[in-house]
Formats: sequence, C-alpha cells, structure tokens
Amino acid sequence: MKQLPSFVRGGAKDAPPQLREFWELWQNEEFFACHEVLEELWRQSAEPKRRFYNGLIHAAVAIYQHRRGNPVGAARQWVRAQVKLAPFAPEYDDVNVELLLRAVEMEIAPSLRRLDESEERRLEILRRDLSRELNGSEGV
Repeated sequence: MKQLPSFVRGGAKDAPPQLREFWELWQNEEFFACHEVLEELWRQSAEPKRRFYNGLIHAAVAIYQHRRGNPVGAARQWVRAQVKLAPFAPEYDDVNVELLLRAVEMEIAPSLRRLDESEERRLEILRRDLSRELNGSEGV
C-alpha cells in the first residue's frame, strides 16, 4: 500500500504531544489509534483548534472505515472532515490542510465510487446540515 504524503511542516516541533503522536500513528497507518490519541486533546481544546482537531479525527476515521470495507462510514466521516477542515485551508498549525484533504479523498475514492444515489443524497444533506451548524455555532 502506498504511503500517504506528509502533511506536517517542520515535524510539528511546537505541537502538543498528542498531535505529534497522532502524526506518527498516521505515518504508520494506524488510523483508529489516531482517533484515540487525539480525542482527549480535542475535547479539552478551545475553538478554533477544537474544530481543527475534530476534523483531523474524522479524516483518520474515514480512512479507517474505508480500509475496513465500510464505504458508507468512510463517506460520512469524509464529509465531516471536509466541512470541519476546509476553513483551515490552505494551511493551519503547520499542517498543509489542502494536501491532507486531497490525499484522504484519493485514499477513500474506491469507497466513494461504491455509494448509491440515495446515500449520496444523504451525504449532501449531512454536508448542508453540518455547514449550517458550524456556521451558526463555534462550539461544534
């Protein structure tokens, strides 16, 4: 399996230890563990970092679900990652967000192609609802 590109500039030297561990796990393709290690930091953080960390978790879980053969789960996590991370593009906190999003989309593309029309409609509703929710509340 091809390795995902590195999205982190400068090795995240000034990042919290949990975020550095997240990227190490990402490089080792341990995507479920990425979720576990970043969850506490996400919950304890204030906006905008809270939303950013949550978006990273969703990106990792999208790949995890794809690799487990769960295209619907991968797609739903992908939508959540996109909505939460897109405002941070092109770069935030030493992370090339654009590159990260492109790489995740390429990785899970086979899952996205397996969705039927009804699931695609549900994903668009999810995208719309999340966007509205995030634009109306900083605490999501």
